[in-house]
Amino acid sequence: MAVLAILRRDLNRYRRNPVRTALLFSMPLVMAGIFAIVFGGGGVDQVSIRILLWDEDDSLLSTLAEGAAGSSKADGQLDLVPVGTEGPAMMDRGEASALVHIPAGFTDDFLSGTPTVIDIVKNPSQRFLPQVVEEGAGVGAAVLSAASRSFRDELTQVKSMVDGQGFPTDLAVATLGSGMNNRFQTLESVLFPPVIGFETVTLTDESAEEDSRGILAYFLPGLAVMGVFFLAQSATRDILRDRESGLLRHLLTAPVSPADYLAGKCLSALMVSSLGLSLLILIGVASGVSWGPPVAVSLLALATAVAASGTLLLIMSLVGSERQGDALTTIVIIGWSMLGGAFVPISQMPDFLKPISASTMVYWATDAFNTLALHDGGLGDIIFNISVLFGVGLAFLAGGAFILGLRIRRGAV
Repeated sequence: MAVLAILRRDLNRYRRNPVRTALLFSMPLVMAGIFAIVFGGGGVDQVSIRILLWDEDDSLLSTLAEGAAGSSKADGQLDLVPVGTEGPAMMDRGEASALVHIPAGFTDDFLSGTPTVIDIVKNPSQRFLPQVVEEGAGVGAAVLSAASRSFRDELTQVKSMVDGQGFPTDLAVATLGSGMNNRFQTLESVLFPPVIGFETVTLTDESAEEDSRGILAYFLPGLAVMGVFFLAQSATRDILRDRESGLLRHLLTAPVSPADYLAGKCLSALMVSSLGLSLLILIGVASGVSWGPPVAVSLLALATAVAASGTLLLIMSLVGSERQGDALTTIVIIGWSMLGGAFVPISQMPDFLKPISASTMVYWATDAFNTLALHDGGLGDIIFNISVLFGVGLAFLAGGAFILGLRIRRGAV
């Protein structure tokens, strides 16, 4: 009965302080909403890159670029706006993701083999879209550089024809054609077939359905895992608060043993974490997130709550004050969230960080939720993750309870 009384008292704390409870639940939801807004709130097809093209050379390159931007495939994804000297001012006002400046004489420099530069001015208020423009320009520059080196003699002949008066002679055209043909023959091994190939793929209904997942499905699982760790932090922090306020001493003078107190606190942390993660999952479902098979999601949610509660209880058992506990647990939660894939997908991390990521409980939980929500996985695909979360979480719970029990009996808590 003492265990249940302690549990009921802790749950009443959350009920009597709805603002604190709402803040704990809202943090992962607000962060997921911000990410969804930043990344367009939907699929990739909704992302549009606005580029200002300042072409002082009136070159063939700009003509080709404008034609590509006006194609049906680029419609809605690439907005190429020709500008003049007003382009920099427009960038200062943040009217585009990037400004591409082609200087005067660019074509002549390219044909003559003279080094030249294409300037890219990126919008500092945007993080990803200007980088896409820069990478694309880099690819184009690499192609032009390779063509200049491979066809240097032929490009020099083209320049002489352009600079000459009237039409080129038949002999000059024939010489250019023969030279181009010989050059292509020397490049046959890499051009036919090409070293880099492109394949057109038609999405099946299943692939199209996967591609149309809402953006929340990519961010909410990891942020929900981070949120449940903060819920566990709040639940286990009460142990230190009870000690500093003197409440723990009063409780132990009543018919409440240290074992009853610790059992009630462990049960409280588990219940708060489980209910909190369940609520976040339900909110995700209401927002259109498909978490996966209900049985697998339920077991994973419980395993994540056990891992979070055990981790935070163990840390709280090692510190001497509530302030120390808050500082240390916050560092651990944020660090684990960054390394474990709550903010950045594991696949995008450097190889040397991936083994470190696997040492965090956030990684095992986030990886499992992503397997269910993004890759249509089932219970069999995440059973190892669940085993790790349960095993480590229970071990941490037992270790934290044991250390706290020793400190209580010695009067240190």
